[in-house]
Amino acid sequence: MTATPPPPAQYVPPAQPAGPAPGVKYAGHVARFLAYLVDGFILGIVIWILVVVLGLVVAAFASAGSDAATALSLVVTVAAVFAVSLGYFPYFWSRSGQTPGLRMLRLKVVRANDGGPLTSGQAVLRLIGLWISFAVFYLGVLWILVDSQRQGWHDKIASTVVIEVP
Repeated sequence: MTATPPPPAQYVPPAQPAGPAPGVKYAGHVARFLAYLVDGFILGIVIWILVVVLGLVVAAFASAGSDAATALSLVVTVAAVFAVSLGYFPYFWSRSGQTPGLRMLRLKVVRANDGGPLTSGQAVLRLIGLWISFAVFYLGVLWILVDSQRQGWHDKIASTVVIEVP
């Protein structure tokens, strides 16, 4: 008797990483990058408008000759820019899980363990983690490319994942 030859090998497409729940998919690399570009553009416009408007106030005080008022208005301008910069991402992440950029690309930041919304503390922790991810030669952000759940260091630090929204 002759042995039967094995069946021909069939192509099996690579499996997409499973999401945190059945039917939920982790966000793609390109979509996440584009969302950050959109958010950076929006944040840049808001800061530019803020600087222009408050800069006019500083100029008005400077032309009036009041050094104390000029210094105070300059401090207020710097504080406002700092507050907007620090508050943008945590505000949106804790409010709905979606910044305008994430919403445009149909993505959402959720808790890794149960897919629920982020707390304010988690959102701030994720922002701090993002700074760390950027500070180490962007390795923490590039980690998304090799992680099975597509988590960057900032996601791991805050126990979050970014998912696609249907």
